[in-house]
Amino acid sequence: MKKHIGVLLISLFVGACGFSRPSTFYVLDSGSLPPESVTLKNADRILIGIEPVFIPNYLDKPQIIIRQPDSVTLTASEFNRWAEQLSDVFPRVLANSISEYMGYPAAKQINLNRDLFPYRLFIEVLRFDAAFKKEAVLDTWWTIMTNSGNVVYRTRSTLVEPVGDSYDSVVLSEQKLLKELGRTIAKFAQENIKKGQK
Repeated sequence: MKKHIGVLLISLFVGACGFSRPSTFYVLDSGSLPPESVTLKNADRILIGIEPVFIPNYLDKPQIIIRQPDSVTLTASEFNRWAEQLSDVFPRVLANSISEYMGYPAAKQINLNRDLFPYRLFIEVLRFDAAFKKEAVLDTWWTIMTNSGNVVYRTRSTLVEPVGDSYDSVVLSEQKLLKELGRTIAKFAQENIKKGQK
């Protein structure tokens, strides 16, 4: 009898291990599409090429990172994950945000000859995480350079957005932060650099 009970318990344990909680995958892109897909008359040249973004190793992983109330402890969720690496999606979403603000395809992630872009944008992410029921933070250094290597502008932007008590709210707030960084960069570009300048 004991032997049968032992076999039953082992079977139940193995069966339980076979049914793990499914993960939820989130995208950093808000999913909105451009209002039109035709090339606009003032989009003859993409103004800003976005270089590969530096993201700390603790952030550049599938798990969404949550900062705990002590502000120094981080938790990586195994069941709430990004659909792709932040280092891959960050420059693409940022380019879309810059272009949306400027009203034409003004920025693009560099995956072609760098000489095609009059300006290059370098981003160093210092912090990109959130604390439940508190805030999400995007802290970056960003630099705009000419394609000849001259620094046009370098600054640090620290952006904050309120967060609720769910991973959905964390993702929504982080989407807003990245979009706001794009607006900040686009506003500088509109006021200080000229299309076609080398």
